[in-house]
Amino acid sequence: MVMNKLNIAVIGTGYLGKYHLDKYLGNKNVRVKWVIDKDIKNTNLSLNKSIKVSTDFRDVVGDIDAASIVTPTNTHYEIARYLLDNGIHILLEKPMTETLLQAKKLNSLAQRKNVCLQIGHLERFNPVMKNLTSIVKNPVFIEVHRLAKFNPRSNDVNVVFDLMIHDIDIILSLTKKQIKKIHVYGKKIITKTTDIANVRIEFDDKSVANLTSSRISTKNERKIRIFEKDKYYSVDFLKSELTVFSKSKNRSKGLYNQKEYKYKKADALRDEIKNFVNSCLGIEKPLVDGVMGMKALKVADEISRKL
Repeated sequence: MVMNKLNIAVIGTGYLGKYHLDKYLGNKNVRVKWVIDKDIKNTNLSLNKSIKVSTDFRDVVGDIDAASIVTPTNTHYEIARYLLDNGIHILLEKPMTETLLQAKKLNSLAQRKNVCLQIGHLERFNPVMKNLTSIVKNPVFIEVHRLAKFNPRSNDVNVVFDLMIHDIDIILSLTKKQIKKIHVYGKKIITKTTDIANVRIEFDDKSVANLTSSRISTKNERKIRIFEKDKYYSVDFLKSELTVFSKSKNRSKGLYNQKEYKYKKADALRDEIKNFVNSCLGIEKPLVDGVMGMKALKVADEISRKL
């Protein structure tokens, strides 16, 4: 069976957009047709002559099937709405939109136009996540630390939308419980928005998630511990490692039995884009669709308002 290639545009070729472009160029089911950036200097990428370049995202309509939107958050809604309305599949970087209302409108539009709307929650494509979501059943306490060295490119949003939203999405994928209460503490340190935050989320069954995110750390760290009755899981996302501690039946051998799983490091962005391309082609479904992205955004928005 010969598969038709998907005609793609990459909109926004800053730091992350260049990586999107690279992964599309390496995907055999894709034909990159357009590269768009408001700053024409960012499109000077030694591209194949067949790839068209513009500063206006509207130019792609009628010439592409799908697009990655890798632009500042405050532009997401305008660009995504226009392209979705023209029947174009969208991979939209996180955070999905500036407001919850915008996210709702994009989801409604995608459904009405019968096109794919996928959100770029990259951590879901970490190889450890597939096993984690299959074995975690009823978490009672979740502890998360996401620390990053300072990077000036993400200063258009606070640390909750910049970093913590990944862990909000992960927690919501691991538990289907309703949130009862959120306690928030955060501070502006270097930028004009919150740079470090600690959040305690209480669910209706009295389970708790405690999240800490900082973008002014001296090191990068992405760890999560999940506790269930008689068991807990320790995850290092950077190393793609999972350790499972189970209550020992023979106390003479210690309190816990320990099993360690080390996963081969994968290219999460390549896998995310492969999932998006295959979803557009009807082969797969988005691992993080617009509805999931909106749920994470809703929690992040409530946290930010409390800040």
